Amino acid sequence: MGKGGMIAVAAIAPVVGIVLLVVLLITVISGGDDRAAAATCGAAGAVAGTAVDVEAGNLPAKVGPYSGDQVKNAAAILSIGKQRGLTQHAQQTALMAAMTESTLNNLSGGDRDSAGLFQMRPSMGWGTLAQVTDISYAINLFYERLVKVPGWETKTPGEAAQAVEGSAFPDAYATKSAYAVEMMNALSGVTVSTVSQTNEGATCTAGAAAGASAGGTNNALAAGEQPATGPHAAQINQVIGFAKQQLGEAYVLGGAGPNVWDCSGLTKVAYAGIGINIDAGHSATTQWRNGVARGQMHPLSEVQPGDLIFWGGNDAWHVGISLGGDMMIAAPKVGDVVKIQKVWGTPNSQVWRPVDGL
Repeated sequence: MGKGGMIAVAAIAPVVGIVLLVVLLITVISGGDDRAAAATCGAAGAVAGTAVDVEAGNLPAKVGPYSGDQVKNAAAILSIGKQRGLTQHAQQTALMAAMTESTLNNLSGGDRDSAGLFQMRPSMGWGTLAQVTDISYAINLFYERLVKVPGWETKTPGEAAQAVEGSAFPDAYATKSAYAVEMMNALSGVTVSTVSQTNEGATCTAGAAAGASAGGTNNALAAGEQPATGPHAAQINQVIGFAKQQLGEAYVLGGAGPNVWDCSGLTKVAYAGIGINIDAGHSATTQWRNGVARGQMHPLSEVQPGDLIFWGGNDAWHVGISLGGDMMIAAPKVGDVVKIQKVWGTPNSQVWRPVDGL
């Protein structure tokens, strides 16, 4: 869509005809082989299998952080995806896009001329304002654009959503993967993915057993993440689990929680949770120098999950938490959110392993 950013606050437009749409939703639940396929739990929380139907009867009053018209709109997304003969992957992608763009509200406005569930822009050829705020039109158009994306079936749901939306914040969609799974389970009556409740929603548990242990609350391994090992694996899982609970929270310079973070604020509070004070103040520079002073530095080539990765030499200006290999979690910059990303650029040649002090 070429939007400069995600919508912030906008008035919720009346949802004309949505009650009728929900009443007419298909109510047959997929069974047999479809149920078996639905139970799979793929990489990064992706789901697979024939699209699920919305279960007969009243919709739940609340699913995760969503309620009322938000749940009705989610039901409409699932129903239309099924009617179009698509897959769970397509349904999850559409849910994640709407959750990110509008929090599942049919908004009358947003960034520039964006509007509706998916913040479609009339000036970018998505239709008139009346059309993009029509629930059925917007959902059908999203699916139409999705299936025209080359290779969309092999992309992660977040990547597929970004291919349709063209957001300035492409990593934001992935933070809603767990919520989408939770919504699909709740509305269909079919377990499309094994989930566990965390502060960021229900999280796919595939691969979690290798790295999960007491203390962490979100130990599902992200794509490319390596499990923590060694005598301090439990503490490392707690540090990483805390950081994952902040996924999608806004970067604010000087932020140290509970809902906004900068890079050193996130690392400081994450390690404070296991009783390690990495910084009496609040600075990536101080944290780097503390690691050097405590003699707990290791070569970057030997990085392990939980290690702190720095940029900027002795005057370090950025820090992130390693997830092993070339992956990390960090609060990157103004205008961005806490996210999992690849280690970029040229970091310092050493990393700090604070658990050496335990």
